[in-house]
Amino acid sequence: MHFLNLKVFCDLVETGSFSVAADRNHITQSAVSQQIKLLEEQIGFALFDRRGRRVVLNPAGAALLRAVEPALGQ
Repeated sequence: MHFLNLKVFCDLVETGSFSVAADRNHITQSAVSQQIKLLEEQIGFALFDRRGRRVVLNPAGAALLRAVEPALGQ
């Protein structure tokens, strides 16, 4: 797992916006999507439920968020 994957994940959760997460990390919206896809592949499960163009954090994503937020907050 890479730090950028986790940072992008947390920013997407916090803002609910691919474009804002992209701006915060100085990458494109497409790169945000790719980072989330890579993270999901690395850990072996989906972190979001996709609803059209929106993503909603699922229980697995919420568990990951609780695990990584303290470390990323430092």
